[in-house]
Amino acid sequence: MIEKTVSYALVLNETLRLDRLVIEEGGSIQAPEGKFVTMTIGGVGRPIAPGKYVGDIILSVSDLYHMPPHGLMRAMGRSEEFKNALVITDNRVDEEKSVPALIRAGKADGATAENVKIASSEESFNGILVTGNSTYEISNADIELDGFGANDFMGVGAGVTAIDNTHVTLHDSRIVMHGVTRCAVHVGGDSVFTANNCSFLNHSPDDQEWIGDFSWGVGFVGCNRLVQLCDNGTAYYNNCDFDTNGWGVASIDGHDKAVSYYFKDCRMNLSGTNTHGYGSFCIGDRNVVSFDNCRVHVNGYSLIVRGMTGNARAEVKNGTVFTGERFGILCVGDNHTPVTIADSTIDTDRAAIVVKGSATEFDIRNATLRAGDNVILQLMDNDEAGMFIKTVKLPVGREDVYDPAHDLYTVDPDNDVILHLSDMTVFGDFFNSTTNLHMEKEAVPGRSGKVTFGGMFDPKPNSDSISFLDDIPEEKQTEKQSYDDGLRGPKNLVMDLKNTRIEGVISAATAAYREGLTEIEEDLRLEMTNITQTAAPTVNNGVHVTLDRYSSWVVTGTSYLTKLTLEHAAVVKAPAGKTLTMTVDGAETELLPGTYQGHIVLYVQ
Repeated sequence: MIEKTVSYALVLNETLRLDRLVIEEGGSIQAPEGKFVTMTIGGVGRPIAPGKYVGDIILSVSDLYHMPPHGLMRAMGRSEEFKNALVITDNRVDEEKSVPALIRAGKADGATAENVKIASSEESFNGILVTGNSTYEISNADIELDGFGANDFMGVGAGVTAIDNTHVTLHDSRIVMHGVTRCAVHVGGDSVFTANNCSFLNHSPDDQEWIGDFSWGVGFVGCNRLVQLCDNGTAYYNNCDFDTNGWGVASIDGHDKAVSYYFKDCRMNLSGTNTHGYGSFCIGDRNVVSFDNCRVHVNGYSLIVRGMTGNARAEVKNGTVFTGERFGILCVGDNHTPVTIADSTIDTDRAAIVVKGSATEFDIRNATLRAGDNVILQLMDNDEAGMFIKTVKLPVGREDVYDPAHDLYTVDPDNDVILHLSDMTVFGDFFNSTTNLHMEKEAVPGRSGKVTFGGMFDPKPNSDSISFLDDIPEEKQTEKQSYDDGLRGPKNLVMDLKNTRIEGVISAATAAYREGLTEIEEDLRLEMTNITQTAAPTVNNGVHVTLDRYSSWVVTGTSYLTKLTLEHAAVVKAPAGKTLTMTVDGAETELLPGTYQGHIVLYVQ
């Protein structure tokens, strides 16, 4: 039996195999500069800490992998030193940077990894890292990693990481994580990643210091994202299962020109007692998020859309079903992303679609839209005041006043929200409660009491900034501010119906937060978006409705519009047993084919 007792700072220069190891208090095992030591017991990675260990113990000495800045970390010039079980570079196994003792089963060479099993409870330890210009296939892998992850923006502690210009395919594999901010898969660089018939899970512990400080204004709660995409990466997930209690299933963070997610025949679940987040986040420039015949259940939002340049695309198609305890789709700060919902279902407890501070155009075809509160569209003011805000002041007691510069009757594609609905029947209400009150102008800048992602986004030393993001060049700050300002404020809701029947209210509206609430801070994050809308006369919130000859609208309650166009044979009527009266600028007007403009009220009696 080979035994060793360590009571001092032992620098290990080469791999050592033992049957018994004692690390006394004050003792430590270290590696030379540029290297790291991994302890495996029976092929399972363990943290090196004071204690007594027995079994097949291997202390492996390997080279660190220097990961240059990429993704969101490029903005702050932050690099990381990776510790990996297996490193593939240009289709060869990098023996010096790998830990063979962690490959408990299976085999791996420069082209494939088959039936490998990797398990470790060491913090921030990576499974398989594929780099360079590799084309690599991983089949029947079983990867289990526990513990805190230091930087999921760069893939620290990920199960599988694809970077540089790799093409990685993962077949019939299982990746299980139990760690804060620790992704199962991280894809960056110009890599293309494909997963077929795989399962990904991360149920992290409840860590209140890591539930998302700067993102509280979107209402995120939780401490992990399951898969991550950045730079110019592309990821295809086919027939895969995702299960997490974090704030995100499929994240995009830190892109260059284009990133794309394609989910086909997948199942996603995001739920838990301290969880509120998203299925996927379409955020940035030329980004694509596509759900094709998927089942997505999320406490929060199945899809969030925040395209910033008008070049993104989001699609929900081919039998996809979104369900969840709160909302379906959220568009926030979105700049002209086309959103398609085709042959699919959104069935949520609250509004099926929420739009705030966005100019988004929807193509909704042959879809089933249901909401527990009967609100299909909740078009509202943007109560997200920015990333580094301490308090959002609600406009309680403030009255909106008509702005003559806002045209209630002409469609402004740079600002308005447009819905094209075709070949469907919808039961529910569509409300526009946007105003000219601009909550963001009253917001109090600052940081909440929680540490922003463990201090990762702290400002540079001796800086007065709230975050390193405030240190970007002044001209870019101006561009961002102009972009945000341009999307906030009052909007017209434009609805175009083709072969569609709506039974509900379509109207301008007022909005109210929970009674007694005057401001929202970090601990009240779930009050963001949480409004009740009531049909009310138009102020700055125009509503245009057009019905083609095959469409009908059964008006279930008083509705306030600014423009109504009826083609020949279009039907607008009250429910059975009731009557419908229309007034235009106060004058009762017969409902006939044509276009009506002004302050239009449809009364149901």
